[in-house]
Amino acid sequence: MLGAFNLRKGYDLETFKAAFDAFCDHLKQTGYLHSHRLWQRAYHSGYDTRFPNARIVIEMRFHSHQASLDAWGYVEDLCEPLRSLHVAMNKQVTETHFVLLHEAGSKTVEDCG
Repeated sequence: MLGAFNLRKGYDLETFKAAFDAFCDHLKQTGYLHSHRLWQRAYHSGYDTRFPNARIVIEMRFHSHQASLDAWGYVEDLCEPLRSLHVAMNKQVTETHFVLLHEAGSKTVEDCG
């Protein structure tokens, strides 16, 4: 999953990173997430074409496509402690864009139907 967004006024990258790490560490401990990364955009006129006006990009790598779907269900269940971790992270962001990807050639749930 990739996310691109900006931080709300009053929040900085260090504060967001702490919340993002806590959220992702919990998803790792519960077995959904393989790894995560936080990127800060490096603006360049040649590379920047039609990308959202977003300064921050996150990457979350799940163990499988099914694990990503299960993690989404876990977030939607609003159970603690994940609910509080999710709120602490998401209250800091604005102008969000998210996309779920799977590796080309790998099977997804949709492929099995």
